[in-house]
Amino acid sequence: MGSIFGREPAAIAAFIAIAINLAMTFGLGLTVQQVALVNTLVVAGLGLIVRQSVTPVSSPQLPVGTTVGTPDGGAATVTATR
Repeated sequence: MGSIFGREPAAIAAFIAIAINLAMTFGLGLTVQQVALVNTLVVAGLGLIVRQSVTPVSSPQLPVGTTVGTPDGGAATVTATR
């Protein structure tokens, strides 16, 4: 996912919460319960987007012969798959 959905979800949720609070300061007629509901929906929606972005859809496997880096900074080649 590119654009806004690839960004930090906590920052997006904070921005939306700040925007709502600022709008309330200038006369937006929302109750505290409505603001809490909006914040809950934003966080839940962003949580679903993040989950979709970070959950693997299959068991990844590297093809035999692929060169990979090792923890000590060296290189190795994949020789077998499980």
